[in-house]
Amino acid sequence: MSAGIDVATRGTRRATTTPLRARLRSAGVWIVAAVVVLVAVILTMLMTGNREASDPLHYDSTARDGMKALVETLTDHDTEVTTTEDVAAARAAAARPGTTLLIPTGTDLLSESEVAGLTSALRTGGNRLVLVDPGPGIAAFTTRIELAPDAPLAQPDPVSQPDCTLPAARAAGDVSTGQSLYTPTEAAANQVLRCYPFSGPGVTDSAEAGLLVVDDGGRFPLTVLGSPEWVSNGTITENGNAALALSTLSAEERLVVFYPRPDPGDAAPPSTLDYLPDWFVAGALWLLPCLLVGLLVIGRRFGPLALERLPVIVPAIETVRGRAALAQRSHDRSGALHALRTAALLSIARRLALGPEVGEAEILSRIAAATGRDPAQLAHAFTTGQPADDRELTELSELISTIESEIP
Repeated sequence: MSAGIDVATRGTRRATTTPLRARLRSAGVWIVAAVVVLVAVILTMLMTGNREASDPLHYDSTARDGMKALVETLTDHDTEVTTTEDVAAARAAAARPGTTLLIPTGTDLLSESEVAGLTSALRTGGNRLVLVDPGPGIAAFTTRIELAPDAPLAQPDPVSQPDCTLPAARAAGDVSTGQSLYTPTEAAANQVLRCYPFSGPGVTDSAEAGLLVVDDGGRFPLTVLGSPEWVSNGTITENGNAALALSTLSAEERLVVFYPRPDPGDAAPPSTLDYLPDWFVAGALWLLPCLLVGLLVIGRRFGPLALERLPVIVPAIETVRGRAALAQRSHDRSGALHALRTAALLSIARRLALGPEVGEAEILSRIAAATGRDPAQLAHAFTTGQPADDRELTELSELISTIESEIP
């Protein structure tokens, strides 16, 4: 009991200096916040930068299935390269003499009138047409070549040999075997030059080939490159792919690369997201770490709540009511009784002029001498009595209050 009186009388004093560890934690939050913001800014700059096309075999795409490497190489070797997605611009450029028109994909997107306009421009200028794996769309440009109807039963070798007299193929040598094969029609079996024929295990003769060249009845020379791997960024350096593509496309001094696009009228109606600017997603991603850092900074408690030694004045009645409400809510009868006993003993010790060093036995004997009560009753009231319910707690509190009032 003396220890309780000593603590209640003297109180405790807490250091007001902030520990070094707390300061480091506080600084660490700001360091992490700065790093997160810096990373977010870098990601925003990367995401909102100039976006290159990512369509397969697009002339501006640097992806593995793009075709920018081939276009840049041709430009560096003095070939005048014109790139466009507009059919009218492609038709006008294809009419200039000494031009090769390359359509790397999307032949099925062209209408009959658009194909007729392109072939007419090629025929007018006596120019060449090169198609990359056109699939069934080859029928719109010529009746002498068609897509092989069925895939070969035997697995082809990964490398194809030229097996033809075409200078570009003989100079390139072996190239990667493509997935698509083309064959001359029966009427033009002897009018089509075939290179890189199918030569799988057990196959001795096949009309199917990966590269075909035909001069279609005085219309325009047509070359079909059956494998996109020969011109794409990721595989152009394998085997003789680069040599074959560069030789085929640099035969004339000008090259027009036409990348067809779907008709906007055939596209699905735009959604709400289509109207958002390009930077919206990047901005939203950038705001997420900023919001997280803001919540951490605002919600974090830096050091003790009060560093200054200021008197905190709380009305006694509020303290009593607050502690009583807490004790009642938690059913802490022992805690409430301990608080009542401590307050009563402090008050009695002051009235009897007792110091904080007095022991339990001495203070109870002085109370017994002052009030004439039985020491056993006093011990029950101030030390040993434990309430089992609210009624017993009320009886003990009333007894303590009565004993305290009897002290002169």
